Formats: sequence, C-alpha cells, structure tokens
Amino acid sequence: MYKFSLKKQSSIVVIFFVLTFLYLFSSSNSYAHLEQSSSGGVMEGKYYSYIGFEPRNPTPGENSKIIFSIQDEHGNDLYELETMLEIYSTNMEKRLFYEPWTKRAIGDFEIPYVFEDKGTYQIVLSISEKNNTKEHVMPPRQIPSSSFNCDCTRVLFNVSVSENWNTIWNSLMVIVVILPFGVFGYALLNNYKNKTSKRKLGRYETLRYIMMFLALSGGVIHLSVYVDHVPLRIEYGMFLLLAAISQIGFGVLLLSVLLTDSTGMQKNTCILRRRNTTVYLFGLLGSLVLLGLYIYAVNFTPPLSPENHPEHIEISGIVAKSLEISLIGVILYVLYLENKIKQIML
Repeated sequence: MYKFSLKKQSSIVVIFFVLTFLYLFSSSNSYAHLEQSSSGGVMEGKYYSYIGFEPRNPTPGENSKIIFSIQDEHGNDLYELETMLEIYSTNMEKRLFYEPWTKRAIGDFEIPYVFEDKGTYQIVLSISEKNNTKEHVMPPRQIPSSSFNCDCTRVLFNVSVSENWNTIWNSLMVIVVILPFGVFGYALLNNYKNKTSKRKLGRYETLRYIMMFLALSGGVIHLSVYVDHVPLRIEYGMFLLLAAISQIGFGVLLLSVLLTDSTGMQKNTCILRRRNTTVYLFGLLGSLVLLGLYIYAVNFTPPLSPENHPEHIEISGIVAKSLEISLIGVILYVLYLENKIKQIML
C-alpha cells in the first residue's frame, strides 16, 4: 500500500491546482481571442461589447445567430440604444451584410446570419451616441473600425469560420479536461485496488470515495457552464468559476485523504481526524452555500441580474444541485461515522 506523508499530499494539491489554472488560463484566452467561442468581449470607449454565436462555432453555410450584449464599464446592461451592424469579407474589400440603424430596448440582441465561406470575417458593431445629429447612412469603409463622420462608437470583432473548428475545439477540451482527471483517476484506481486486494472496504471508506466523485462531478459541471454565463454578467461567470475551483479543490483534498496510509501513521491519528473533519466541514459549508444561492436565484431576482426575473431552471443546474444534495447527505453521514469511531477508540 502506498504511504503518503502530509508533505506529499500538499504537493498533490498544489500540482492539481497548477494544472487547473493552466487549463482555465488557456481556455479563457482562447475565448478572448476567438470571438466565435461565445464569450469575446471588447472595451471600446464607454461600452463593453460581447459577441457570441448560436451554435457556438458556426460552420460555412450553416444557419446561425450572432448574439450581442452591450454593457457599461461596470458590467451593467444598457437600454434604449441605437445600433448598426456590418459584416466585411476576409480581405475587407466587400461589405457582405448591412443592418441600418435600429433602436434597441436593451443592449442584448441577436442577428440571424449565414457565413457562406470559411475564413476570417470582420463584424463591426456601431453604437450611436445620444442626440446623434449625423446622417444615419453608412457607406462601406476601407477601414471598418473608422468612426469618421459618424457620431458613434464602432467595435470591431475578428471572427474565424472553419469546417473543422468544432472537431478541433471539442478534441482539445476533451484532452485538457480528461488528462488531469485521468491522472488522479489512475492514482485512485491503484489505491482502491491495493485496498480491496487486502480486505473488503467498509461503509466508511466507500462513502469517502463516493464523496470525492460527487465533489469532482459537481465541479466539472460548473466548469463546463461558466463560459456561457460570462456574456450575461462577468460576475456570474466568475462566480461559477470559483464554485468549480472550490468543488474540484475539495475533491482533491479528499483524494489526498484517501491516499493516506493511516496504518502507517498511528501516532498522528488525532491530527489526521482533525484534518479530515476540517476537510469535510469545508465541503459541507461550501455545498450548503451553493445550494442556498441556487434556491434563492430560481425563486427571486438575484443581485446584478441583467433580467428582472429569477433564473431559469436548466438541466445542468438540476444535475449540479442533485449532486450537491447527495454530497451534503454523504458528508453528514461520514461525520456521524467519524464521531462514532472516535467514541469507540476513547
């Protein structure tokens, strides 16, 4: 059986968080530079403009929607705007699409469009200033981002359309997600085999394995949905990202506990039990907070909400909360067993 000191456990946690940070950093930068990945944001003047697509990565000839969200520098939604949209070809010699100035009740809107060919497109979003006295007719421009003779703010998005982008992106995401979890899964599988080969696992140890899988699964779900929430409010995306990191971190802490060879550390039994209780309480309180916030958000309008109504109930949310409810139940039962074992040993 493997013997892991507390120092080695700390190293495992640090390595995991480094891998997680590298994954998040690489994916965030990809989204920032590849606006077709539905979370590209550009700050221009006093406006922060996001662009997204449905489907997320449109292919040539596919019916798609271009989704915009215009906010101020503090992330607040803007209302009563007047916008214009232009799409230029790869070489910027031809304007492919022109939507004249249109009044918007809110800065969140979408435009249907079909990208006929693969390549790079320039999408120019113009936002009219208040009391604009300029003529609202815009001929094609050699420099799409130029606001000459237009009392407006013009935001330029470079968008790449490819037939193979979805395959490449999905393959990359599978690799960066599965690789780190595969490493821990392999270590856990070896640990599990070593334990079961010598004796049958009791209820207490089995529940700790279940607890870890519940925590990691909840973190993966939050990690998969946080990008889609960034265009609504950047705070929403950051909260989901923090929730994912916390749940995955809790799962890694549990992994370090499972990898501990308690038979080789009898002198530190009290220290180990205090550490275990601290880890369990961290997961319990975090899960209760996430569950409570979700219940509030689906029943009342959450703070900073861009829409004046509660959040919609989605499948991903139901699955995540089901995992958290199960995790809370398992943690409470494990804490009960911990206390029971402690009383027997006294």
